[in-house]
Amino acid sequence: MDIENLESVRLKPGQSVMAVMDRTGDTKLIWSRDNTDEVTNARRTYDDLTKKGYVAFSVKGKDGVQGEKLHAFDPNAERIILVPPMVAG
Repeated sequence: MDIENLESVRLKPGQSVMAVMDRTGDTKLIWSRDNTDEVTNARRTYDDLTKKGYVAFSVKGKDGVQGEKLHAFDPNAERIILVPPMVAG
């Protein structure tokens, strides 16, 4: 999944998106920051995946170069990317 694809997701005011990358492509989860159930679901997804070794990044900027590694779920982050753990081989 490329950053442009994530940036092309049109969000309404107050929404966030999480893109989960895996070998099949990516899955996007969109939530409204003021909807408790949607935030809870996004947090659960984030927690489940990070326990499996996925690494999360908050992405900012049109070209996706501005961002930072997340150490905890941030329901107010506009765009989050979760990448799978690297497998040595």
